[in-house]
Amino acid sequence: MNGFSTRQATRPTVRATLIRGLCVLVLCLPGLAISAEPSRHNDATALQVIDFQLRWKHQFQFAGYYAAIAQGYYREEGFEVRLHEGAPGRTPVDEVLAGRAQYAESNSELLYERLKGKPLVALAVIFQHSPSVLLARADAGIENAHDLIGKNVMLMNAQTDADFQAMFRREGIDPALIQLQPSSYDIEDLVSGKVAAFNSYLTNEPYHLQQRGIDYRIISPNTYGIDFYSDILFTSEAELRDNPERVEAFRRATLRGWRYAMDNPEEIIDLLLAQYQVKKSRAHLQFEAEAMRGLILPDLIEIGHMNPGRWQRMAEAFHELGMVSDTRALEGFVYDPTPLPQVERLQKIIVLISVGAGLILLATLALLASQRRLRREIQRRQVAEEEVRNLAFHDSLTGLPNRNSFIPYAKQKLLSAKRNGECLALCYIDLNRFKQINDAHGHQAGDAILIHTAKAISAHIREADMAARMGGDEFVILLDGVHNDADIQQLTAQICRAIALPLRWADAQLQVSASLGVALYPRDGEELDELMSKADSAMFLQKSAMLVLR
Repeated sequence: MNGFSTRQATRPTVRATLIRGLCVLVLCLPGLAISAEPSRHNDATALQVIDFQLRWKHQFQFAGYYAAIAQGYYREEGFEVRLHEGAPGRTPVDEVLAGRAQYAESNSELLYERLKGKPLVALAVIFQHSPSVLLARADAGIENAHDLIGKNVMLMNAQTDADFQAMFRREGIDPALIQLQPSSYDIEDLVSGKVAAFNSYLTNEPYHLQQRGIDYRIISPNTYGIDFYSDILFTSEAELRDNPERVEAFRRATLRGWRYAMDNPEEIIDLLLAQYQVKKSRAHLQFEAEAMRGLILPDLIEIGHMNPGRWQRMAEAFHELGMVSDTRALEGFVYDPTPLPQVERLQKIIVLISVGAGLILLATLALLASQRRLRREIQRRQVAEEEVRNLAFHDSLTGLPNRNSFIPYAKQKLLSAKRNGECLALCYIDLNRFKQINDAHGHQAGDAILIHTAKAISAHIREADMAARMGGDEFVILLDGVHNDADIQQLTAQICRAIALPLRWADAQLQVSASLGVALYPRDGEELDELMSKADSAMFLQKSAMLVLR
């Protein structure tokens, strides 16, 4: 386990084995009585009232919470949950810290406030990628973040829109040069031209513009390497400290609700229209539900999954951009959903046992030893599974992703680009004189050239780009969020120059050059096979031209 987790892991299978063993021993000891834990929810009067703060008005964005209520998942855990709509000036973080809500949902402002010392704990991530973007009318001449300088732009505030602030700082844009205004939450301000760019959700405002036939441009932090979590279920440190079992139960019921909502979107839409009187149309809610699937990725990633390493990178981004002084407050921020160690339950049982205490203690020690062996075996298997996965999706020589990894990733990025109206560039690279070096100096020299090439490519692409080795001396690069041919030409020229640098090998100096072809989405095609074919053809034309020059 890493240092960010608040609790240690105990595998469910080990827990079940331990409890069954203890129960058998206790039942075999005559005269010993162990009181049963009373049910938390025998009747409606026993339900605990939980206040939950939504980020905004009722809509499909919060589908999992409606599902957990409607399907009785909260009630099964002993809760009556009251959902409170968001409003201007009412932020989920403030509501939880003030004690007006025990739980809430927030975006990356949650981490920002935690790093500034607020006692907040992230319980689960619903959106693996943030839907927060800036929308601009196509006729406003805004194509990238730099075009916002001197323009009227609506944002909520520096904390709530932390991902936009990070984008500005990463691009070297002084926010003071942008005419920032508090959000009116009214898309009409963009439609009328009152503002040049409007803070929006990919799941919501684009629908209004599409319905009215207004062409628009999307400025996304993700394009500039700012890929934050969003719609994060969270609570306070006090709630976790004082009610750890309630936190675990509430999280469990919530994630059940989200799973149900993702599997039954039309049922949740019916619920929103009938019970919550949502003002959106059915078509709008269907648009929202479909857009959310590409951000939650419920078919690829377990709903609620949090990667401590990604939280660390988000914290470091805030720190590097001068938004926080350090990242030490990240410790204890990420909740570990695994149950409490069984030792705590054993201690309760031992207190109730008198005559048979010694026998139970010996049995417990034996079972704990078995538990440790099982845990070590689980850890070994996890390591082995990770190694197998790495071999399946990465090139063992260069460490780059391989074809198995690149193809599905590229297809997903194409779908995202098509949805967001973005451009992608696919580059195909083939090395010149590679066979001659292999024949003259041996395969080890050829391997050194391939490793040198991989490092040269990796050193000159951006964080949002992806490079892969397709086989032999062929490599591909997917450039994300490109804007024009000049940018692509500058980047690919840098890569080719880096590949062409000489490599010292034994007593010889090895040197190759690269032939590189480019295909641009959507100009050169909309399907991956078509783009790869055109990039491959362009590469061969360049290689042929080089041969003629020689």
